Amino acid sequence: MDKPWKVILAFTGIFVAGLLVGGLVTLRWGKNFTQRQPMGEQFGPQLMQRLVTQLDLTPAQQEKVKPIIDSAAEELKQLRRTTQRASAAVLVRMQGDIGAVLTPEQRAKFDTQVGQTRERIRHFMEERARRQKERQAPPP
Repeated sequence: MDKPWKVILAFTGIFVAGLLVGGLVTLRWGKNFTQRQPMGEQFGPQLMQRLVTQLDLTPAQQEKVKPIIDSAAEELKQLRRTTQRASAAVLVRMQGDIGAVLTPEQRAKFDTQVGQTRERIRHFMEERARRQKERQAPPP
């Protein structure tokens, strides 16, 4: 081929087009993702909306169905909290068991890693709570 610059230009064009499309899709998806409510808070309203739309519920039926959905959503929320506490207990026990097998040097590194992980989780939870408060705050 006597004009390799055309091939290079074509591949560069395809690459740039892919970057642009990928970036736009990521921005759109990321915007929608960050505006979503946490999963537990979505369940009740989404289910209610789906039932109203798909089953053509009357206002009287909606009044009867809403407390049922709200009750189930609250029960699921409590179950999730219980599961999180039980999971945390299992992880703490696992970390203790692993620590008992390690040498003092390994234990120091392991403790540092565990501390860093806990700090990341704490930061994530604080940030999530802050975003929830912002979403729930009335607009000025």
